Formats: sequence, structure tokens, C-alpha cells
Amino acid sequence: MEAITKEVMKKIDSYTCQNITKSIDLMEEAGASFAKVTLKYYNPKRVLLLVGSSGNGGDALVLGRYLLKMGIHVDAYLVSKNLSIDCKTNKDLFLGDFYYELPKLDYDLIIDGLIGFGLNSKLKDNYIDVIEKVNHSKLPIVALDIPTGIDATSGISYGAFIKADLLITIEYPKTGLFLNDGLDSYKKLEIISIGITPTNEFVHINEINDFKGVLPKRNRNTNKGSYGKALIIGGSYKYPGASMLAYSSLNQFKMGVGYSYLYVPKEVYELYALRHPEVIVSSLPSIDGHIKYDEEALKPLLKMDSIAIGMGMDISIDLYEVILYFLVNYDKTLVLDADALNTIAKYGMSPLKNKKCKVIMTPHIKEMERLSLRGTNEILNNPIDIAKEFANMYDVTIILKSASSIISDGKSISISNFGNPSLAKGGSGDTLSGILSGVLAYLDITPFEAANLSCYILGRASEFASMEIEEECMSPLDISKYINKVFKEIKNE
Repeated sequence: MEAITKEVMKKIDSYTCQNITKSIDLMEEAGASFAKVTLKYYNPKRVLLLVGSSGNGGDALVLGRYLLKMGIHVDAYLVSKNLSIDCKTNKDLFLGDFYYELPKLDYDLIIDGLIGFGLNSKLKDNYIDVIEKVNHSKLPIVALDIPTGIDATSGISYGAFIKADLLITIEYPKTGLFLNDGLDSYKKLEIISIGITPTNEFVHINEINDFKGVLPKRNRNTNKGSYGKALIIGGSYKYPGASMLAYSSLNQFKMGVGYSYLYVPKEVYELYALRHPEVIVSSLPSIDGHIKYDEEALKPLLKMDSIAIGMGMDISIDLYEVILYFLVNYDKTLVLDADALNTIAKYGMSPLKNKKCKVIMTPHIKEMERLSLRGTNEILNNPIDIAKEFANMYDVTIILKSASSIISDGKSISISNFGNPSLAKGGSGDTLSGILSGVLAYLDITPFEAANLSCYILGRASEFASMEIEEECMSPLDISKYINKVFKEIKNE
């Protein structure tokens, strides 16, 4: 699925109105289409329109006019008397009753036409009051183009937001529907076309069909050497995380890899050894439970087909030197996670610009703040551009992790919104690193493709797990057990 930002929507909407179709005619087409889709889902007797002062309000009034023609009782609540020209034109054509104070909510359907995709500042108190009352009414709500209160690009909420049962959006879904509070602003999505000029400035929203056929058929005449060697370097005396790190290595096996390695500080080796006998556990030179830079110990690791480093390692100059060694000498893909990210943020990002290997970085929002030197709010307000700019600046693939993950290699960009709140627990990132390193070792695909596939596998596994385990009770270990179901889904052409 392709989505667009509000900036792109403004551009193509403006071009269409100036060069192809009058705005009043587009409003008529939108309202008629909104009415048709609404009646596909609902058979209302009494409808209340929430009417804003501009285009979204005009669309709602057109919709209401079509419902009136079908014998449905329709009232309109106007939040303002100062209307745009097109909105006023359709107000004059509307034959239902008008209210300037929110009436008693004795309706069976509410239409949200308060504010469309152009919202970019905090809502006024009267809007917030209406939104809260409507949401608390428990009546079904249909939102037009985007739920009021949601930023169409970032998905952040401007003080409050409509929680729609059905969202009908124009031409293309907006990226904000798949990010931040946008994820909770609707239950069902429908798309209508009204003749707005097409665009090719898309952000791709990952879908199941994107990954069909990605897994090769394994030949009968093969052995473990045919399927790659994946390595995780992690752990410390301070953050042993024994079971999760070991299990992340085991996840590499679930990706089809032939060999799975886990290297840890020598002081915590016994915590990992034989926890999963199929994982090859070794130790690296260390001091006080923290890995020490030792070039001779690192040289043999260059033969690995993928390396993921950073989980539970703590921030140190020795870790920084280990990372620099791999950046200069490794020739495949290096995954930087957790304390590898924090360490490189502290000691210097410039080596990323002069490296031999490919790099995938997996920051959550706070880690991205340290890496990009941008505030949390700035990142949340503009995550797509910031992720893409960062990936382009350092020539890396980035997975900006949150409720949805934004993935970019500096050229292409996608959003993975597979998953559920069960992933909002410690260890989910470690699990992703295990999946990612396994995918990189096993499959001959680009880092960008591997990042998208890995986010899909983890998120989709959590969805399968939630069919049998309540989200509150689910651990990353539980989710890993459902990776097999994701593979079956991928292979089911």
C-alpha cells in the first residue's frame, strides 16, 4: 500500500483545483463518495454532522445532503460561523437543521467533518470538548479523510483526536494513519478516488503480499554450511540479559541460518553456555565483565555472514573501538543495536561515513535523539524526513522503532505497522536483532529488504501469538515461538 504525507496531498490537491477541476466540484464528488461508502457499512436513521469551517466541513455537508435525499434525518453541528466559500455554498444547499451548540447525542451515527489533513497546531478548547464528548458517547463515528486531531504526516495528536469506527480517506492513505496516535484513531479504512492528480511521492506501507516468495526453496542436497553464519556480540556483567541474548541467537536458526554464534565477555560466559546447545557460545577478552578491544580476537569473526552487536554491552570506549574495527574491516552487513548505538552517539558518528561494510541501525526514539541530536518531540513530529535524512547522511539503513517502525536506506522509505502492544516490553529489540542477523546471513537480499522483512516477521509473529495469549501476558520468548507461522504464511502463495 502506498501512502502520502500531508505536504504531498496539499500539492496535488492544489494542482488539481488550479488546473483540472474546480474545488467546489471536487467537494461534490467527495461528499457523494463519502455517502456511498458510509451506507455500505451503516443503515442510520438519525445522523449528526460535525462540520468545520473549511473543506472537510463542506464534504460533510455534501454527504449529509445525499443522506437527506434518501429519507435519513440529518442534523449539522457547525463549530464556527466563519466558513470558507465552498463550505458556505454547501451550507446553503443543506436542508437539515443547524446547531451552533453541540446537541444532545441522540443519534445512531456521527460524521466527523471538523478538520481535514491540513491541521498543524493544537486544537482549540471547543474542538477538544466536542471530540471528548463524541468519543465518550460510544456512538459509531465515520471520519472523513483523516480523524480530526491527528497530524496527517506524523500521526501525533494535537490535544485530542476522534476515534473513528470507519475512516474514509481521499485518493491515498496519509502516513499519519500508520504512526503514533494515528494508529488508534480508526478501526476500518476505506479509500475513495475523486479525480485528484496522481503522484509518485509515496511512503510504502508494508503488507503481507510484499514478502510472498522471498524464502527460497531449500535443496535436499545441502548441509549447514549452505545457509550462512550469523553472529551476535553482546552482554556484560552489568547487563547479562542471559536468556534473551541467547534466545536472540536461537532466533537466527529460525530464520534458516546454518550456524548461530553468540560471543560474550568471558566473565559471563557460563551464564550462556549450554542454555541452548545448538548455539555456539564463545567468549571475548574482557575487563570487569565488559568486552575489551582485541584485534586478534576479532579477526576470526570477519568470516561471519552477518554480525549484530550492542545488546546489553554498556557504553565504553572499548566497544567503540570494536565497532570501528568492524566498520573498517568487515565486508558484509553489520547491525548496530542498543549500546552500540549509544556508544557511537557518545564517541563519534563520523566513522559511519568511511566504512567498508553495510550497516543497519535500529534505534528507538530516545536512541535516535542521541544519534541525531534532535529532541524527542522533533523526531515524533517529523519521523519520516528525519529517518530518511539520517540514513542518507551516513549511508546506512535505519529502523526507527516505535509502535510502527520507519525503515529507510536514504532513498526508499517504508513503514511497518505489523504487531501489537505485546511488543512494548524489554527484549523485543533483542529479538528483532536475532531475526535480522539471521535474515542477513541466510538470504541474499539488501539491508533495506532485510530490515523490512525482519520487522514484518517480528510484528506478524506477535499477531499470531495474540490469537492464543493475551497481550499483557505475552513475552518476547512467547512471540518467537510463532515465527514458524509467519514462515508458513510467506510460503503460502
